[in-house]
Amino acid sequence: MILAGNDRLKGTIAAMIRKGREPHSIMITGEYGLGRRTAAKYIAAAMLCESGSGTPCGVCRHCRKVTDGLHPDVIMVTPNENGNYAVDDIRKVVSDAIVTPNEGRVKVYIIPDVDRSKITGEQVQNILLKLIEEPPDHTAVILTADSKDAFLQTILSRTVAFGVAPCTQDECAQYLGMSGKYRYGEIAQAVSASGGNIGRCIEYLEKGMAYLSAQAAVSIVDAMTQGDDYALLKAITACDSKKGLLRETLVTLSIITRDAAALSLGSSEVIGASRESAQKLSARFGAARCERLYRLICGYIKKTDQNCSKALVINGISAAIAQI
Repeated sequence: MILAGNDRLKGTIAAMIRKGREPHSIMITGEYGLGRRTAAKYIAAAMLCESGSGTPCGVCRHCRKVTDGLHPDVIMVTPNENGNYAVDDIRKVVSDAIVTPNEGRVKVYIIPDVDRSKITGEQVQNILLKLIEEPPDHTAVILTADSKDAFLQTILSRTVAFGVAPCTQDECAQYLGMSGKYRYGEIAQAVSASGGNIGRCIEYLEKGMAYLSAQAAVSIVDAMTQGDDYALLKAITACDSKKGLLRETLVTLSIITRDAAALSLGSSEVIGASRESAQKLSARFGAARCERLYRLICGYIKKTDQNCSKALVINGISAAIAQI
């Protein structure tokens, strides 16, 4: 089980397990693509590994089964296609938790993307609360979400929180190269577009959403730096062609504007969504305007999360950007 980077998270988990003090309730947060589920599976493997070192050996039967998704004591709970968890499924988790593990010393329940469960999220957390408050000794629950904001205070106060972080670009490139699927040039291009976010890099390489959103964001920046309002509206409107593309493009655009502001202030460190586009934007708009752009785009990302009409978002952000 490989979790690239994140040495602090891995070191803390290893120390806890070696001391017999691993938590029964864990929260993993971080933006999409950074490996929240991978981190959850890594922790599960570390808890079950026969070495007892707190670091998955990768070769024992428990590690192999966790990696292959076949371990009977690692239960991945899945939501419906809209991201909402069925209340009855969560109740089953709570009732099943009292049953002892099948093969390992601990039974691990992984409940990913809790923040996507807009309709049942609060109810789900309230049902889980009893299990989190009084967990059986053989049970661990791992929740994941974009940020801690998705969780009730009663859950936050009873869980150990970890944040997954981007890898360095070198770590990301090394990880992607291990598969043998991609050429060096392709990997370099993906890392340049997506920084140390391995999930987004893979999507970019597979011409998925990360690739489409990167291309769309670059087109939007080109229109902005050229002062072409028609091209700007056209580029943003094109994001309506595929479900989810508008939001992902806005996220990519927010990273570019954040990097542009940093470059304008003299920083050489950028997160990476398109350094070239960030440099163009920095040169044209300067730090203050880039910061306003960043806040504006983040505001419209929230609107998309609140199911605001895509037409209103497209028209609104096009007009607002043109006035900055």
